Amino acid sequence: MKINNKKTDKPGIRLKVYVREDMVGGGKLDLLKTVGETGSISSAAKIMGLDYKRAWFLLDTLQRCFKNPLFLTNRGGGSSGGTSLTELGVQLIEKFNKTDTEVKKVTSDFLKWLEENQRKSKL
Repeated sequence: MKINNKKTDKPGIRLKVYVREDMVGGGKLDLLKTVGETGSISSAAKIMGLDYKRAWFLLDTLQRCFKNPLFLTNRGGGSSGGTSLTELGVQLIEKFNKTDTEVKKVTSDFLKWLEENQRKSKL
């Protein structure tokens, strides 16, 4: 399977962690972080180019990995509604980002070697 996009111009690493029957990865955590910043699943979905239903599905699959809530929602619009991250949600984002940075440091020599030895032109 060929992947054609700018991300594949250079070798790279994407961290995904298996938790129970699902995965925790950068995309879901970017969404969770954006929800925390905006206070709204709907707003976060728009910013990330997702429809609301897809954003809710991704957050729900992420939440099912944990015994305690990552975020809390209050129904209603305006000042009465909104979504906020719990301490667990904040910790998850921080710990994942730290681990992701460490993985990239550890693999940098290997990725540089791959880049030096990869095919230069597309067939």
